[in-house]
Amino acid sequence: MQPSSSSTSHPLRLLLGLFTLLLLGACATPPSFLADTDVIPVGSRIEFWVDHDDRGWRNSNLHIAFLPREMTGAEARRWAEGIGSRDAGLHWTRYYLLVTHPGHEKKTYRSSVHPLRAQPYEMTSHPAGHASR
Repeated sequence: MQPSSSSTSHPLRLLLGLFTLLLLGACATPPSFLADTDVIPVGSRIEFWVDHDDRGWRNSNLHIAFLPREMTGAEARRWAEGIGSRDAGLHWTRYYLLVTHPGHEKKTYRSSVHPLRAQPYEMTSHPAGHASR
């Protein structure tokens, strides 16, 4: 007795369906790049991701749920460095920001990976060795 085509097609359909889901997940659009000069609109969510020395990359417990004013990528980076030192006392060495714009599209942007601290002149806008006048 030969198996009917409907009994063998069910496992094949299931496998094809699983393969399709895996393929769609692999094709998900990665976040766009967030540059220091980019403007982050009001209402955006800013998440702070840190590379903990002993646990790898983690989403910090510090974030901005609803940005109250426009901010540039550079301002957001300086905010992250300031608050990052208070991240529950955990030791970390690198970070990046993940920004989700408001609205129905919820477009996501990700900054570069930055070291723990900005250079002093980045905080004051004066190059090293030049005193402000």
